[in-house]
Amino acid sequence: MYGKRIALVGAAALALCAHAHAQTGGGPSRGVLPIAASAFNGAIASAVGESQPATPFRVTAPANALNVFLFMSDDVGLAMASTLGGPVPTPNLDRIAQAGVRFNPFHTTGICPPSRAALPTGRAHHNVGFGHLADLPAGYPGYTAQIPPETAPLTKILKLNGYNTAMFGKSHNVRHADASVAGPFDQWPTRQGFEYFWGIIGGDSNQYEPANRGATRLPDVAEDAPMMEERLGSEAIDWVHNQQAVAPDKPFFLYYAPGSTHVPHQAPADWIARFAGMKAQGIIPANTQLTARPAEVVAWDGLSRARQRFAARSMEVAAAMLAYQDAQLGSVLGELERTGEKRNLLTIFVIGDNGASAESGNGGTLNELGKIDGLTEDEAWLTANLNRMGGPMTCQACPAGWAWAMNTPLRWTKQYASMLGGICNGIILRWNERAAAPGSVCARFGHLIDIAPTIIEAAQLPVPVPVPVPVPLSVNGVAQRPMDGKSLFSTLDACTPDHTSTQYFEMGGKTGLWHDSWFLAQDDGRTPWMLAPPADAPRDWQLYNLRKDYSQSCDVAAASPAKVAEMVTMWEREAEANHVYPLDRCFGSLRVADHRPQGRSQFDYWAMGVSVPALSGPVCARRSFNLSAEIAPASANASGVVVAYGSRFAGWSLYRDKDRPVITFAASSHPVDPVMICAKGRGDPGKPLVLRFKTPGPRQGATPSLRSGADTLASGSVRSTFLMPAGLGETLDLGRDIGVDVTACLGCEGTFAGEIPHVVITLDPPAARGEH
Repeated sequence: MYGKRIALVGAAALALCAHAHAQTGGGPSRGVLPIAASAFNGAIASAVGESQPATPFRVTAPANALNVFLFMSDDVGLAMASTLGGPVPTPNLDRIAQAGVRFNPFHTTGICPPSRAALPTGRAHHNVGFGHLADLPAGYPGYTAQIPPETAPLTKILKLNGYNTAMFGKSHNVRHADASVAGPFDQWPTRQGFEYFWGIIGGDSNQYEPANRGATRLPDVAEDAPMMEERLGSEAIDWVHNQQAVAPDKPFFLYYAPGSTHVPHQAPADWIARFAGMKAQGIIPANTQLTARPAEVVAWDGLSRARQRFAARSMEVAAAMLAYQDAQLGSVLGELERTGEKRNLLTIFVIGDNGASAESGNGGTLNELGKIDGLTEDEAWLTANLNRMGGPMTCQACPAGWAWAMNTPLRWTKQYASMLGGICNGIILRWNERAAAPGSVCARFGHLIDIAPTIIEAAQLPVPVPVPVPVPLSVNGVAQRPMDGKSLFSTLDACTPDHTSTQYFEMGGKTGLWHDSWFLAQDDGRTPWMLAPPADAPRDWQLYNLRKDYSQSCDVAAASPAKVAEMVTMWEREAEANHVYPLDRCFGSLRVADHRPQGRSQFDYWAMGVSVPALSGPVCARRSFNLSAEIAPASANASGVVVAYGSRFAGWSLYRDKDRPVITFAASSHPVDPVMICAKGRGDPGKPLVLRFKTPGPRQGATPSLRSGADTLASGSVRSTFLMPAGLGETLDLGRDIGVDVTACLGCEGTFAGEIPHVVITLDPPAARGEH
C-alpha cells in the first residue's frame, strides 16, 4: 500500500508545489521544507560602499495566519465532563463548546502513547510505530515506539512555516531507554518540532513532587509549591507573554496536554471537599440504549461498606482533579482573551486520549503500580487513608466500576479498541465566532488523525490535492508519507454528513473496524487489570450498526454473516497495510519488550548527582545484586542519601543517618511492607559500603545485608520485592533522592554531606528465563 502511495508522490510533486505556491498568494513554495532561501539579489563590488546587500531572508507564516491552541486531557471518559453531559463541572470547556462545535462520535486509539502519536502526525498509530506503549517497544515496524522521519508531525511543519511552537504537559512518546541525558533525543518534544517544552517525559507523574523536565530534569519543587497542574498553566501563560513581547506578528502553536486525570489521582484538599457526598444536552441520540455492566466489573452492591466508602472517595478525588484542571485551563484561556490573542485563535480541545481507566481493577488502589507489583490492600488500610486520599501520601486510582460509569453509555474502558468505551472521546472545535451553529453537536465521524490536517488547512498551508500525496512533499530532505486523516475545518460552516470512511482500531490484540457507521469488533477476554487473556476466552467477531445503535448494545453478527465476512476482509486488509501485525494480546511485563540493554550486568557511577531513569538502568529490586559504594563523609556524623531507587510507593534507599548506614526497602507504602535495617556500627571509613540484596525473584521475599570490609553491619529480611519502582518518573539517584522520597526519616532526604567517588552495581544472573 505504501509503495503505491509513494509512487504517486513523484507524479504529483509538481501539482503540489504549484498548489502550495497558489495557496500562499504567490509566496514561497511550502511543499518542500525547510523553505529554500531566495537567491542572492544584491550586488557585490570591490568596496562595500559600492555594493548592495541582499534582502534579508526570513521564513514567515502565510498572511493573517491564525494562532492555534490545542488541548488534550488524559484518561477522561466520554461521560465525565459536564461539557458532554457528565457530572463533573468543567465551566471553561463548557463556554468554549457553547461558541464552537462538538463532535460525536470522535475517536481515539484506546491508550495514551498511540493517541499522542496519531494526533500530531495525522497518521494511524501503527503507521508511526506506536502500536502500543512507548514503555514496551518491540522490533516490528508498527511497534518501534519511534515516529519515523517520513511521518513528520504537525509541529515540524508549522515551525518550518514560520510558527513558534511550544508544548506544556505530558509527552509519552519517548522510550524509557531514551529518557536519560544520554538520549538519543530525536523523539523528545524539542526534536519533534517544539521550540519549547515544559512538562513530563513518561506516562504519569506525582502532582506534588513531579518529575518535571525542560530540555533536562528540572530541580525538585519546595513542599509548599503549587501542584504541577497549576504550574503548567502558569508556564504556558508565561511563554505566550514572552513570545508575543518579542514577535507579536508571529503566529504561535500552543499544545497544552496536562497529565490529569491519569493516575495518580491527586488534587488540592479544598477542591476535593467540593465533591464530598457526591443532566440532557443532545450529545447522544435520544434512542441510545444503556449497555449492560460487564460481568467482570463488580456491582456497587457487591462491594462491602468499607470498599464503597473508599470507592466514593476515590471518585471525589478524580472529579476534583478534572475540575481543578479545567480551572487552570480557564486561566490560560482568560489570559489569551485579556491580551487580545483570542481575536484570531483556533482552539481544538480533545477531552481524553482514551476512555476512563479501569487498570486498578475492581478494588481500586492507593498505589498506582500496586497491582503490577502484587500489592494487596485490606479494608482497614483503605479506610485509614480516606482523609489522606488525593494528597501526597497516596498515589491512587479509581475502581473499575467508576471507570465504566465515566464511559456511560458505552461499553468498557481504556485499552479496549474493540469497545467504544475505550475509543470514544469528546472534542470541541472553535475559531473566533466562525461556527455557523455555535453550541451544536456534529455527528460526522472524526478521529485523532483528522486534527493535524484540520490545523494545516486552517493555517493556510498546503492541503491535499485530489491525488493521495503527502503534506508537505518533503521535510528536511525526507519524502513524506501521506497523512491518513481528513480535515474537519469545514464543519465550522456546516456539519456535512459522514463521508464513506474506513478506520481500523487495534490495541493489545483487541480489534475494531468502523466502516460507514458499521462497527466490527473482536475481543479476547482480557480485562485491563489482567496481563494476559484467558486461554479459553472466545474470540468471535461481533457486528454493530452504529447508525441505529449508538452505544454498541446489540450484536447483529449472527443475523448478518455476509456483512461480517465483508468487514473481516476489510479489517485484514487494513491491518496488513498499516503494520498492525503481529498481534500481541499480552500486557505489561508479559509483553515483548526490547527497551532494556541486553547482556549488561555491571553499572558504574562515578559521582554524586547522577540520576538514571529507573526503568532504563539496572533492575534493583526483582533480581539479586551487589552494590558497592565508596563514600567520603565530610564529617564523622555526616548524613544523607548514598543511593536511592524509586519512591515510598515502591523503592529503596541506602543512606547515612549521622554515623550509621541504613537501608530502607518498601514494596509499597502499606504498613507491612516498609522495612528499615540499621547498621550496628559505623563501618571502616576506608572501606566501601556494600549492600547485598538476595532474592529468588520478583514478588518474593529478600534478605538485604550491609557490610564494610569484613564486618557485617546489618542484615534483615523484606516480605516482598517489586517488579518496578513507582511512579513512572522515578530514578536511581546518587547522593540525593529526587522526585518522591523513599523515606522521610531525618537526615535521608538531603544531599549527602561529603563525596561519593564511585558506586558499582552488579546484577546476579537472571533467576528465570526472560527476566531482564
